[in-house]
Amino acid sequence: MAKKNRAKRRPKKEKAKKIVKKKAFPKKAAQKKPRADLRKLLLNGAEELNLSLFPNQIDQFLLYFEELKKWNEKVNLTGIIDDKEIIIKHFLDSLSFLKGFSPIEGIRIIDVGTGAGFPGIPLKIYSPRINLTLMEASQKKCVFLHHICRLMEFQDVNMVNDRLENVKNNLDFVRQFNVFLSRAVADIDEMIKYGAPLLADRGIMIFSKGKSPEAMSVGKIIKGMVLLQIIPFTLPMSDYSRKLLVFQKI
Repeated sequence: MAKKNRAKRRPKKEKAKKIVKKKAFPKKAAQKKPRADLRKLLLNGAEELNLSLFPNQIDQFLLYFEELKKWNEKVNLTGIIDDKEIIIKHFLDSLSFLKGFSPIEGIRIIDVGTGAGFPGIPLKIYSPRINLTLMEASQKKCVFLHHICRLMEFQDVNMVNDRLENVKNNLDFVRQFNVFLSRAVADIDEMIKYGAPLLADRGIMIFSKGKSPEAMSVGKIIKGMVLLQIIPFTLPMSDYSRKLLVFQKI
């Protein structure tokens, strides 16, 4: 019995506690730093263009930025891959088109040769009540455009996977637009030739150009379009010289 009692009094051995190593997650502050830098870049750049962006618009631009970077790894959307240059040369350059027109509610805009959505999508972010048509010949880029527009939950946006010369006589496009925009301009005369039929009366065309040897002066008439304005400027926070050529249908 004594042995039995001693056995009962023997202290139990404590089970060795398992040491579970917690996974090391990156600190949230470290993740937010580059986004904060981009947010500040967008705000300051917009201010230089005399524009104001709301926080939700900044969020949309950053989402657009992230998707552009991610998709560009598999689909050739843009040759510009530096973060700062994407903001300046794509987003702010697109917003610079607002120097040439007022984005009133319901205005019908067509962006021809939009590529990854420039200038159309930044303008839609800034002025969500415009009616926007994006025209792009590349099917892969159109898939990206569909993705972005769904992600942003845009309304009144149409995608056209075609070339301008193929729709110039299409009644769904002829005289349907108030504003015609394009950054992808190699030959202004050709662009006006095919684009002018798409404009309603007194509609305007705005082309963005860099340094160009073309001799252009206000009052010049090309195929029923008169050059109203030449607006030279420098992109915010850069030395990139640009000019907008603003034509109006006679």
